[in-house]
Amino acid sequence: ASVLIGQLGYAQDMPPGGVLVNTRCAINDGHTFEEAVEVGRYVNFQRDDGPNLVFFRQPIAGSNTSPNALLRVIYWDNLAHWARGLAARPAPSGPSAHLNEIMTCNENNRSFFINRNIDQEGSAYAGGESDFSLTAARSCQVKPGNTIQDVYTALGTINERYREQGDRTTMQLSQRFLGPRDGLETGTGILIRLVGETPEGLAARLDMSPNNPGVPENAPVVGCGDYSLWASHVIHWSDQ
Repeated sequence: ASVLIGQLGYAQDMPPGGVLVNTRCAINDGHTFEEAVEVGRYVNFQRDDGPNLVFFRQPIAGSNTSPNALLRVIYWDNLAHWARGLAARPAPSGPSAHLNEIMTCNENNRSFFINRNIDQEGSAYAGGESDFSLTAARSCQVKPGNTIQDVYTALGTINERYREQGDRTTMQLSQRFLGPRDGLETGTGILIRLVGETPEGLAARLDMSPNNPGVPENAPVVGCGDYSLWASHVIHWSDQ
């Protein structure tokens, strides 16, 4: 069976989702990714209107990604939460100022997504007990004539098969809504993301996944690429 087929049998309503913001960054000369992770964990994100989750991700199998690349991934309740967080963010000092010396981020070309977990049975980062895992992501487009609900339903049916085998990988559907990209019509750009309970768990999920070329005719998506693979470090996990 294809990884993107199967629209029957999954009846869970699609949740409203939260906002995920991806920002491409680079480690500055004389510094390391490990240094960014260490200093990033000292930054105080646990403040009023602070973000829910912050991750630094290092590419393992990317697409023409530079050796010093870092992907900053931040989760918010919604866009209003992001705006409040931006307004309330204190001026850089201490660890946050040091972090700005270690890495430079492309703040002008951030990507904003509505992010939804496919079910509530995933256990990413061992349910928040671990500070490291692997993630995989592939980009697709919603096929004309289909909706994001169609894609969510199809992914839910696929995910059920892995759940039956004991898999606890978190599967996410992210729909781009800010940050236009050439060739993408509004609302059609999506990322399908897998976040491992453990690094071994994510690898096992990919081992179980079929590698059939292309996507079937009745899939609600088109233009899917191969998965990218990332080492993902927890920088902040909200107590709220």
